[in-house]
Amino acid sequence: MGKEKELPVEKRLLQLLQHLGIDQAHFAGRTPSDWTGLATISPEVFSSLTLVGPASIDPRTTENLGPRLLVVNGEKGLNAERVQRAVERIPGASLLTLLNCAFLGWSDAVADRTDEIGAAMLDFLARTNPTANEKSLSPAAREGEIAGISYRIRGAGPPGATPTFSRSFPMGTPDSPAQREVSHHHTGRH
Repeated sequence: MGKEKELPVEKRLLQLLQHLGIDQAHFAGRTPSDWTGLATISPEVFSSLTLVGPASIDPRTTENLGPRLLVVNGEKGLNAERVQRAVERIPGASLLTLLNCAFLGWSDAVADRTDEIGAAMLDFLARTNPTANEKSLSPAAREGEIAGISYRIRGAGPPGATPTFSRSFPMGTPDSPAQREVSHHHTGRH
C-alpha cells in the first residue's frame, strides 16, 4: 500500500479534488466515514451535503454547513428520533422524513424510495445557491485513481461526489445537477 493510501480519507478526498481542479462540490453519503472528516477540516469544499439514512449526526461536525445540508431520515427505527433532534440543532439544515421507513444496516431506501428521495434531492440542489467559488465543469468523460480513490467523471455542470451506492440512483436528466457527478469509492484506511 502506498503512502497516500495510509492518509485519512478526508486528506485523500482533498487530493482528489485538487487533482481534478475542483474547489467545491456537492457531496452525498450515509456513514460518518463518508463525510465527517472532510466536513470537520474543510467545510468550504462543500457546495452541499446530502446524508441519506445516517445512523447519527454530530451537529458540531455539520454546524458550518447549515443551509447546505439535507438529511434524509426514516420515520421509524432506533436512530430516527436521534437524527431528527440532531438536524433540528443545525440552523438552516433541511430534513426529509420518509414515512413508514426505517434505515437499517441491510435496507436500501435509495432503491426502495428512489422517486421520493430523488425529488427531494433535486429540489434541495435547486435551492442551494452556488457560491462564487463553485465552477461549472464540462470535462471529457474519464476515469482514474488518485490517492487510493478511484473516480469516474461524466456529464457537465457543478461537480458532485457521491458514494458508490448512488450509481444506481437514476435521478433527473443527464443534464440535471444530480447527474453531474464525480463518483468515487475509497480504498485503504478510512
